Amino acid sequence: MAVTNKSMRCRGRILEFGRLPLFMGIVNITPDSFSDGGLFFDPERAAEHACRLLDEGAAIVDLGGESTRPGSQPVPPEEEIRRVVPAVEKIRRARPECFISVDTRHSATARAALEAGADIINDVSGLQDPAMAATAAEFDAGLVIMHMRGTPADMQSPENLSYDDVIREVCEFLGARVQTALDNHVKRTNILIDPGIGFSKDLAGNQQLIRHMDRFRELGLPLLAGPCRKKFIGQVLGIDDPAERVFGTAGVAAWLAAQGVEVIRVHDVRHIREAVTMFMWCGGK
Repeated sequence: MAVTNKSMRCRGRILEFGRLPLFMGIVNITPDSFSDGGLFFDPERAAEHACRLLDEGAAIVDLGGESTRPGSQPVPPEEEIRRVVPAVEKIRRARPECFISVDTRHSATARAALEAGADIINDVSGLQDPAMAATAAEFDAGLVIMHMRGTPADMQSPENLSYDDVIREVCEFLGARVQTALDNHVKRTNILIDPGIGFSKDLAGNQQLIRHMDRFRELGLPLLAGPCRKKFIGQVLGIDDPAERVFGTAGVAAWLAAQGVEVIRVHDVRHIREAVTMFMWCGGK
């Protein structure tokens, strides 16, 4: 099935997709994220960093108040809201035209962020919270539906890493969760799907997802992918420090862009955007 959506609707505004992917800049308002935990824990610093990512070419800034690194423990929605909402408010005042995403598994956090001015819900749990889809529909928000088994605390357990056919099973999961969203009155034009690179996948599983992103076109929806600085890059390159995986991320991002992925989620917006732009220019695309 060909992708029918050439744009994403977000609370009455339209995010257009084009020849090059859009970049979603990551803002972790957490003390314990795997790559930059603690750097932007203060809402003022988080907002300043978000504005810097927008200046570097991010089309969307994605704010998260709960680490979803492997083995991380859940954060109560009340604490997540305390971390995220002040930053959303500051960014909205500073950059009224920008698109703000909230990275959360909790509908209460999503609601609070949308009330504060966010445009998109980025749900790494794939709608495990039964109220999430209805919340997105109520606000006419953009909705990113990602594949993950289990929770961040146990997603890398042996049972959650075991697949007979990772592409088929991820497709089936996403298809079912998209239908859940539609059944809860989310518009198809508001949805992006994310196969969940690095979430309940081992090295081989991640490679399969990245090699065959075109298979997810069967669902007829635009794609988001988040490879940035992840463990599989360190495994391939022998790099333990996530902050040193920028060039590895650029290589993966270029491959994803060549496959037509519409949105790529990254920490290092300027560097990855420049690398991908030149890669696509060299290919004449």
